[in-house]
Amino acid sequence: MAGTSPVNPFSRTALGVLLCLVTLPTLAQEPPPVGLAVASSDPVFNVQLFDGKSISGRLRELGPKAKLILVSAEGQEQALPLAQVVKITRDGSPVAYAPEGSVVLLPEGDRLYRAVIQATKDTTLEVQQYALGDLAIPLESLVGVVFTLPTDSDDASVLLDRVRSENRAAEVVWLANGDRLSGNFLGLEESKVKFQTDNGTIALDRSNVSALAFDPALVSYPKPDTLFLDVTLADGSRFGVRNERIEEGQFVATTRFGLEIRVPLTELLAVHPRSSALVYLTERPVAGEQYTPYLGPPRSYKRDRTVDGHIFRLGGQSYDRGLGTPSRSFLAYRIRPGDQRFQALVGLDDRAGALGNVVFRVLVDGKERFSSPSMSVRDTPRSVDVELTGGSVLILVTEFGERGGVRDLADWVEARLIRGTGGAPSAP
Repeated sequence: MAGTSPVNPFSRTALGVLLCLVTLPTLAQEPPPVGLAVASSDPVFNVQLFDGKSISGRLRELGPKAKLILVSAEGQEQALPLAQVVKITRDGSPVAYAPEGSVVLLPEGDRLYRAVIQATKDTTLEVQQYALGDLAIPLESLVGVVFTLPTDSDDASVLLDRVRSENRAAEVVWLANGDRLSGNFLGLEESKVKFQTDNGTIALDRSNVSALAFDPALVSYPKPDTLFLDVTLADGSRFGVRNERIEEGQFVATTRFGLEIRVPLTELLAVHPRSSALVYLTERPVAGEQYTPYLGPPRSYKRDRTVDGHIFRLGGQSYDRGLGTPSRSFLAYRIRPGDQRFQALVGLDDRAGALGNVVFRVLVDGKERFSSPSMSVRDTPRSVDVELTGGSVLILVTEFGERGGVRDLADWVEARLIRGTGGAPSAP
């Protein structure tokens, strides 16, 4: 039985199978800008670089010519190319954001929380958002809208994921009583949702509608062909922007859905530059996977969610991107020309509770390059930084910890491949 067998940290058979499946042939400082002041009340941001180093300071400039300028507490300035930045995060206590109010869902995980849904007008949806103000969002940019979130956080997560990822070939309405209608969305008024079903046109009372999902085949959300930024606000809203700049303590940019936005720097929580220099592993296909559960049926890994389907919570902080894996599992990825390093933050998800325990390992061409001790939620998450140059296969291993497979919610958050400098958007 799996529960009574001794734990072997490396299964040569499993490792050999994965390697056979996926092995392939070897494939400064700048002068400060004039006339831009930094107020002492502006928030401090931490900047994580590709080489693992971090610096902090107040933002003087962000965006023009793909450049970041920080001002330290001593008043010294440092200019950095955004194409060498992993992320920019506001200094202070970790923020665990959660959906609040009505939610507007955009493609690729983008969303607007704390929204007030008003009405449709021609080809746009009129929305008021806590930090962004009045918005007219093109309907073609929308994945869906959640009018009323369930009070239970697990139920809310299920509804949001259903609207975002359900396989559908038409518009769908979910009613408060649990019913589901499929058809064509005709429009939204202050108190009504107009919808056409096989039985004709109906006007639904908005108070009875939980969520509306659009036909994914009709969604258009072009990715910029130059470096752009994924911006996360303090309330958890996230969206891509370009043409970004800082003006008088405000972050100004054009969203991927075509609207200019202005938000105070105090509302800015995180910025992730997106370029060809960095690729998140969730954007790469898995070349091989294998699971050996301690007991019960196997569970597969999940992209951008824990293995049980929730937002990552690691060390009290929420994360958008990463891999959720069970023990014991192997995930293999082909190393492509230009891939230089693999980086991630690993640990047991906060939801695992006191009983969970796992071990993380990273192999390159079958050779171990990283191994963690047995980790529980009490352990500080560990950074992984592994050299890939010259390798063919990257394998992420999640091993049983001290209690077998109990609450083994293993998180590889922000798992990414560093590919050097670049300016174009990330590519798989």
